[in-house]
Amino acid sequence: MNLSQCQKMTISPVDRKEQGSVGSALGQRYGQLLHGAKYTDCVFHVCEEQVKCHKLILSTASPVFEAMFFGPMQNNEPEPEIEIHDISTAIFKVLVEYIYTGVVDYKDLELVACIELYYAAEKYLLNELIADTLLAITRKLRFGNILPALELSVCMGLDGLLEVCMTFFMRCCVNNGQYMSHLKEHYVHVSKECVKAIIAACKEPHKLLIWYVYEWTRQECEQLGLRSSDADLVVHDLAGESSDWPVVSSVNDLDSPTLGPVVSVERCYYKACRPFTVDAETPVFRLRLKCPRFISLMGLVLNSRLTPNRLGHIQQLEYRESLRLDLCEVPADSESPATTPVWSQVVQNQSTKYNCDLHLNWRRDEGCVLNPELTYEIHICWDTSAYGAEYPCSLQSCMADGMQFMDEDSFSGSLVKGLRYANLV
Repeated sequence: MNLSQCQKMTISPVDRKEQGSVGSALGQRYGQLLHGAKYTDCVFHVCEEQVKCHKLILSTASPVFEAMFFGPMQNNEPEPEIEIHDISTAIFKVLVEYIYTGVVDYKDLELVACIELYYAAEKYLLNELIADTLLAITRKLRFGNILPALELSVCMGLDGLLEVCMTFFMRCCVNNGQYMSHLKEHYVHVSKECVKAIIAACKEPHKLLIWYVYEWTRQECEQLGLRSSDADLVVHDLAGESSDWPVVSSVNDLDSPTLGPVVSVERCYYKACRPFTVDAETPVFRLRLKCPRFISLMGLVLNSRLTPNRLGHIQQLEYRESLRLDLCEVPADSESPATTPVWSQVVQNQSTKYNCDLHLNWRRDEGCVLNPELTYEIHICWDTSAYGAEYPCSLQSCMADGMQFMDEDSFSGSLVKGLRYANLV
């Protein structure tokens, strides 16, 4: 084979697959070396446990380990022993496992563990692990852990992670009544440095932030043994001399969180089913929904009514739709009914054509934040004026753009065709 032929050669998909298999096989072999402690030549002491490794494998992955074992300041002992004081044993083992095999099982890691792994990846300059761990953290951010995540980011000086967590906090929490209710029930006390970072990131003194700062100040005074009258001094110290903290009279006084572009999602149509008839026995249509990320729900797309067959009368091409949408959180026991709405939207006399799509949209500041930890049930409720109206139903796909649609009765189909939403993270 001459040079020109070699230059024209490309790697086929089969070759790439074989190369991936070789890499996987090497990872398995390296993992066996690690777990069997064969031919090890260095020892790490982590929280009174020993982790035996191979200097060459560690140095190949990390320039920090390379400098430690083979640089000018290298340890010349035959089997150097290194003390690790700033990383837990569990996370250090995950770090070493990644270096040997290239794999991390993020499903088994809580958010705090992911943050510690991110810190370890930064310490040893493992760029791919840094990127993967940051992505895992963004997928694990929830109402219940965002403040601890901010706390750790601030205290550990993790600027990149702090930016991710703060973006989530500003978009999903600050101007969100759902999060305010959650925080009042599950208060989290953080450090003064963390509160200052939150205040600095907020351009406006939002209602939630004002409440949290005063609640934080009250509890901080109790812990320090100060009088309640000293709270104003603590707030002044937190906010700084240039900050202004006016009283917010209503939620309408607050700016809406920054949202991404509004996306429309439509389910795949399979076949038609018996129409849904609104009457005294069935005045409500129910649909369950679960999303894989934090979103702001901005609208629904429904089937509009079937044209009524009125003998002796000219059929109207349009009608006036009036209904109420209720969004309820489904309890952990999914067999229990969802009854208490966390959000409602009223549609009044919306002009709609028969046998067309019914688009129910609302403003950005009226959007409802959906939490990926939860399953929600959407109730479409009509009053007595709609009794007798029929809505086409059909069997449709259960998944669309990661959204999971769970019809109450999969055999009778659904009148919900899709939805509109904006990503918050």
